[in-house]
Amino acid sequence: LDYAAATPLDPRVKKKMDEYLAQGGANPSGLYREGRAARKSLEDSRQTAAGLIGAKPHEIIFTSSTTESNNLAILGVARANKSQGKHVITTAVEHVSVLNPFKSLEEYGFEITYLPVDEYGRVSADQIKQAIRPDTILISVIFASNEIGTVNPIKEIGRGIRGMKRDEKGNSGLPVFFSDAAQAAPHIKINAPDFGLDMMSFSAGKIYGPKGAAALYVRTGIKINPIMLGGSQENGLRPGTQDMTGIVGLAEAIKIVELEGKKEDARLAEWRDKIVTEVTFALPEVLLNGHPKDRLANNVSFSIPGLKAEELVLAMDERGFALSTRSACDAKNPTPPHVIKAIGRSDEAAWGTVRVTLGRLTTLEDVERFIETFVNEVKKLKNTKS
Repeated sequence: LDYAAATPLDPRVKKKMDEYLAQGGANPSGLYREGRAARKSLEDSRQTAAGLIGAKPHEIIFTSSTTESNNLAILGVARANKSQGKHVITTAVEHVSVLNPFKSLEEYGFEITYLPVDEYGRVSADQIKQAIRPDTILISVIFASNEIGTVNPIKEIGRGIRGMKRDEKGNSGLPVFFSDAAQAAPHIKINAPDFGLDMMSFSAGKIYGPKGAAALYVRTGIKINPIMLGGSQENGLRPGTQDMTGIVGLAEAIKIVELEGKKEDARLAEWRDKIVTEVTFALPEVLLNGHPKDRLANNVSFSIPGLKAEELVLAMDERGFALSTRSACDAKNPTPPHVIKAIGRSDEAAWGTVRVTLGRLTTLEDVERFIETFVNEVKKLKNTKS
């Protein structure tokens, strides 16, 4: 039950990847027949990725991960537009692959505004608008929290930013609005232009595709520099021969999500609510993190004051359940989970936080067995402490 960390490879995606591998795996930059065939597969996949978010195919840049996409978006825009200003805005609940690139910009004279969030982990459009200055060049707001599942009002924020963009005269409509949508893309229908997004990242690894394939949407007209140097692949923004097998897998995973995602999310949301209702009834001391309604269909985050989450995770592992204490990318951080602290929880509650995320292979039997086991293990650990 840790689908937010990674999803298993769907057998249908694997089959499509195997079929591509059987063709020989030519370089899509080659002029010969095999290269042209690879190029067609590349551009067909790009069109599929663009269709997922209402973008144009040439606005999709293939990368290796959401982390790479986030770094390219933040550092690329900052470097390309620094003459227009050195002020950027983000939130206190971003993924570390957003927070750390922003932090690195401070070394180059950039000023970063970290917006606080409400008790559910959200920022508002008004907060964003009030934080924008004449020298603001970039705004980054996570679409949906990987840790607590809260969904931000991205469309409202995007439309608010759109109304405050500077004149196009010489600065290409700054500030740029970017969102890390790795967790949102599998569960929310996103039309990036309609949402006012200039850039958005998403990944195959969160939609039952292969690890090592992801994409960055960059709206036409956005001024952005590459952060790696080499060839001219991916509109000159991401040098190196494309991982065609991974990209083909990403495209197939997208097709499956578009066909099955709505029905799957209805099932997961029902089971998510079942977990929340039954666990909090059996254990009144357990705190639900994140918004009670505006949250991802598959995400549950609990804080249990007085309990060490690592002990509970290990106990549940012994019983056959995989849970997490925080984002997998930040698992070795010695400080309390920053997202849990940002929503106002105490250190004690933060250290007692576990994340449960459901997925395609989860069954009702799994959910019912999880609830019973979780309640029992929490009670056991509580008794050993008393």
